Amino acid sequence: PVHPSPGEASGSRRRGLAMKCIRRVLGNVMRRNPRSFRRGPSPFELRALSSEPSNASNSKKFEWKNDGFVKTSTPETVFLAFGSATLGLLYPERADLIATLGETTGGPALRRIKSKMEATREGRLILEEKPRISSETLPLDSLLKLDSNTFGFAYAKFMSSHGYTSDERPLVKHIEDIDLAYVMQRYREVHDFWHVLADAPTTVEGEIGQKAFEFLQTGLPMALLSTVVGPLRLSHDQRMRILTAYLPWAYTCHSNCTFLMGIRYENYLKEDLESFRKQLGVVPLTQYIQNSDPTK
Repeated sequence: PVHPSPGEASGSRRRGLAMKCIRRVLGNVMRRNPRSFRRGPSPFELRALSSEPSNASNSKKFEWKNDGFVKTSTPETVFLAFGSATLGLLYPERADLIATLGETTGGPALRRIKSKMEATREGRLILEEKPRISSETLPLDSLLKLDSNTFGFAYAKFMSSHGYTSDERPLVKHIEDIDLAYVMQRYREVHDFWHVLADAPTTVEGEIGQKAFEFLQTGLPMALLSTVVGPLRLSHDQRMRILTAYLPWAYTCHSNCTFLMGIRYENYLKEDLESFRKQLGVVPLTQYIQNSDPTK
């Protein structure tokens, strides 16, 4: 057997001790604030047609109140950001770590998103009414009764075929400002709408492509981390497909489409899917790859 050199062994021990220290301090924060980390589901997580409020999401029962907020000191917040980034690099499948990283590092990006949303009437209504997307506000059974060409039917079919539920999205915990916390929550809850519009598969490659698109749309650091770290564990062929197809698609789609965080998707569920994509300017991923195929 090949034995490590004394220097390599010493470096390995130091890295092991550092990781142990990070886990211990994160554990202390978790015990003080048990809601700070909670393992969630694994991710990999228009031109306006109307600006009328949605009856389904206007109900006071689903009013956003930022009830998940967990108060932390500035040093704790900094360490949560550092710890979640470090451990997120090692365990990218940990949705709770990625969510915490997004909340503790996303302040500037969230403010820019909010400013863009405030620039349109539809975006302002979203911020004012703060509609939620859940199994109660958008029951899949009802959406599956829509015409098969509609956006709502495609969304319900996508969710049901993969066994997903909109209730899986964790509540924001580390953003005190109620508007910015809602913007982050809204970003999480419209993720599956974007999947349907982009026609992005739920494969690792498809999720990385979508995260790249989301980063260009939102500027959120956690989306960039997923885009950069995700390919590291893939094969050479998969990484080449991401570089030559998925990332160019993300740039093309972002350059062509409107700002998607300002869209009240709940109002367009009965729209024809292809027509809705065109009005938003979304370029479907599968279509882009087919059109870019040099063998055709």
